[in-house]
Amino acid sequence: MTPTIYDAMPIKVLEELERIEIAIPAMERRAFMLQAEAQDLRLRHDEIIKSWKDRAAWEGLDNLIAERHREDMIAWHCDPLPSGIKTE
Repeated sequence: MTPTIYDAMPIKVLEELERIEIAIPAMERRAFMLQAEAQDLRLRHDEIIKSWKDRAAWEGLDNLIAERHREDMIAWHCDPLPSGIKTE
């Protein structure tokens, strides 16, 4: 049998190579799952924007902006502030 580069490597190096070889498939599976989750988030992001664009086309952008300002004012007056912040 012809010697290979592996024959020149110390046991510690060979063990490290084995750990790396074992870790690679698990990391690739995890990366695939994370990529799929990221794609799901992209789709959700796009769906939210589309739904608001559709709503704006139906109700009018100015009406939606006015509604948001009303809701923000109500929230500002009704939602409790973090403790320690004086309201007056």
